[in-house]
Amino acid sequence: MFQALGTHGPEVSPAMGLALDVLLLGAAFWLLAGPNRRTVHDIVLMGALVVSVSLVRVVMQPLPNIQPVTVACLLVGAQLGARRGAAFAVMVTMLSNFFMGDGWWTIFQAAGWATVAVFGSRISLVVDGVYNATRTCLAAIASAFMFGMIASLSILDGNMTGTDFLIYLANGWPFDALHALGNLTFAIWFGAWFSSLLREQPTIESIELAVVERHGIDA
Repeated sequence: MFQALGTHGPEVSPAMGLALDVLLLGAAFWLLAGPNRRTVHDIVLMGALVVSVSLVRVVMQPLPNIQPVTVACLLVGAQLGARRGAAFAVMVTMLSNFFMGDGWWTIFQAAGWATVAVFGSRISLVVDGVYNATRTCLAAIASAFMFGMIASLSILDGNMTGTDFLIYLANGWPFDALHALGNLTFAIWFGAWFSSLLREQPTIESIELAVVERHGIDA
């Protein structure tokens, strides 16, 4: 699966590529196998989201650093919880990179988008079913630079100095700015609509709160 082109980091052997595949898939299934049992609807929804967002990313590949995945990860994390948000991020990264070119960088992209999903789960983008557009737009802009920093770690190897890495980051800032602008556009364009797709799905936090309140009443 891994082509190991070396364009965004060190080249890897086929065996190492296979090991990274297994690691990422294992992480995704572990995240999905949480304490709460998933219904068929949950599984179908997650599968449809992964395929749809991956397809959009592949189709938009010619646009420089325009990443629809970032806003999707933010909202999935916000409404489905950190675990499912991170699993979504890993699976979208793997599926889209299967067509766009995989390598060592895939694990860092997956980590970057998983971090964005966790970030989204912690900043109350949706409260009591109400979508906060302003907060989502601000989070979308910040997430571009968060993802860019984590994904850039793939370039590090034994031959790169700290100064070289800082120069590399500085050269990437225009692309991060494009990413942020794209995120803002996506948040304004389809943020509310995408949020409505997830609205009926309770977050992990709301489930825990309901359980606590129920036990409190029973007691």
